[in-house]
Amino acid sequence: MFVISFQSLLNIFLNMFSDCFKQRKDSQFFHIFNDYRLNIKILFSSLIIIMLITWSIFYVIIPNKTSTTTTNNYNGIDPFNTNNPLEKKIHIVILFDGDRGLQYLNSLLKSIFYYQNGRFRCDLKACCLSNFCDPFMNDCQTVMNNVSTTYTTVFHFLITTISSNSQLLNLMNTWKIRNMEYHFYSCGDYLADFWWIQSKHSSGAKPFLKLMIATILPPTINKVIVLDIDILLNTDIIELWNHFDYFEETQSIGIGLEQNPYFQKVMTKLDSNWKGYGYNNGVLLLHLSKIRSTNWNQLWMNKTKRALAKQGYLTTGEQDILNLILFEFKYMLYEIPCEWNIQLSDGSDEQRCPVSWLTYAELKKRNYATIVKQPKLIHINHHIKPDDVKAKYIPTEYIDQSDVILKQWELYDKFVSVYRQYTKLHESCFQ
Repeated sequence: MFVISFQSLLNIFLNMFSDCFKQRKDSQFFHIFNDYRLNIKILFSSLIIIMLITWSIFYVIIPNKTSTTTTNNYNGIDPFNTNNPLEKKIHIVILFDGDRGLQYLNSLLKSIFYYQNGRFRCDLKACCLSNFCDPFMNDCQTVMNNVSTTYTTVFHFLITTISSNSQLLNLMNTWKIRNMEYHFYSCGDYLADFWWIQSKHSSGAKPFLKLMIATILPPTINKVIVLDIDILLNTDIIELWNHFDYFEETQSIGIGLEQNPYFQKVMTKLDSNWKGYGYNNGVLLLHLSKIRSTNWNQLWMNKTKRALAKQGYLTTGEQDILNLILFEFKYMLYEIPCEWNIQLSDGSDEQRCPVSWLTYAELKKRNYATIVKQPKLIHINHHIKPDDVKAKYIPTEYIDQSDVILKQWELYDKFVSVYRQYTKLHESCFQ
């Protein structure tokens, strides 16, 4: 219809000019006009066709394509909506900063998946390295058939550089497992706003992205676990997620005690009234919907400016600031049990959270009753990481079998040993 109407108007326009030229005594203009009349029609027709094609692309083809993609992926349901009654999701946020962290991140993922119900392929001999298959010796088929469908694990990666994005994408594409999603967030613009923050943390001001999670993530995500990458799980992470159920109405931030005495000295320089151990930011439970109901960004920025005005720099980065906030606004704090963040930094005091670290065989031998608590999550926040350890063999027999309080260096050795076992475990060992 659009083409016919436009063509009719064109004919009327041309006929008017034709009649005018016929009335002129000098008919040269009329002949010239008739010579070009056909060409003008062809030109205008071509322009009309081009306009229609362009209109179709922008208003028909592209919108339909987008709509189809959304429908196929999510069946019309917001993929970030955690209130979907048909499916429970747990959300894990991880700050990723470069290729050095790839191996640690991959081992962290393996430790998470290993303890999730029905993920580990105990039916494959190639996966039965070290003692990985010990918990499934008698009932592997039962475990294999009991696939974890009770919840989906959703990873949210905060990316600091473009190169980090491609590296992480390659890694995550190697994981072919069910009930797992991952999303990337490019944080370059946020980092540019941190130029004024002076931090002695090895990662500079980048960890301040943790304080921006409520802003960075979609508003439909209400709760998240935040993990550093130098961590291994020793139980199902759903247990940590369930601590949200214990939050009181005013509590919005879950965090475990700092286990290095040095941190107390750090905080007394920032606040002369400081008391207590303080808290470690390696593991966080953030109730985002509660945080969003406050002037959170203004709060942490003001605290940061005051701390910098007093000292000129921050020693542990965003951990300094979060501790200052929780020290003043204690009603926001939920204290996570210490075994959910066993820290292995140089100088950590094992007496602040005494644990042993028994193998499954030893636990079964004791009917799972131990004298000393077992670690649920181990955080090697030491400046010397496992890949920096040159020793090819680290004996852990005594550590594996002794239900006694382990010293910091014993926990460190055990972490390195377990980490190396995970690096040898292929991604195909999980489903």
